[in-house]
Amino acid sequence: MSEMSALISLLIQHNTGNPEKVNHILKVCSFARAIAIEEGLSDSTVLTIEVAAAVCDIAETGTESAQVSDMLLLNLGYERSFIEKVHDLVLKNANYDEICGIDYQVLAEANFIVAAHEKRLDKESIIEVMNSVFKTKCGKQYLCDIFAISRRGSDR
Repeated sequence: MSEMSALISLLIQHNTGNPEKVNHILKVCSFARAIAIEEGLSDSTVLTIEVAAAVCDIAETGTESAQVSDMLLLNLGYERSFIEKVHDLVLKNANYDEICGIDYQVLAEANFIVAAHEKRLDKESIIEVMNSVFKTKCGKQYLCDIFAISRRGSDR
């Protein structure tokens, strides 16, 4: 079993009885991985983004939750420096003003794509965030395709 598969299995167990949360985690992970790969990022960067996407909802909710995600990652054999990078991504992901690298960018875009659907955001709100936050070609294309947004009308 790969490290990522093991992490997903642990997260499913951690969220027993909460299929919405499990589905959210899996969707963010899938979009984050797809965008990162499509943008041509290194395997190590893809892994960092994917792990951050998986633990994002646990780690950003407080100190106790961050400790839970630390333990999950430590038990899977991840190095402390890797875990710190993951948590740095997760903490900054909650604030669009702090996006300062392609790894942060991809995670923010993947989270927004999922949140836009789950929160049933209107097209105008989606376009506004896309134009102000999204930088990757792939992330923009996914938003346009998923929410039937014309690229011509959304690019500024």
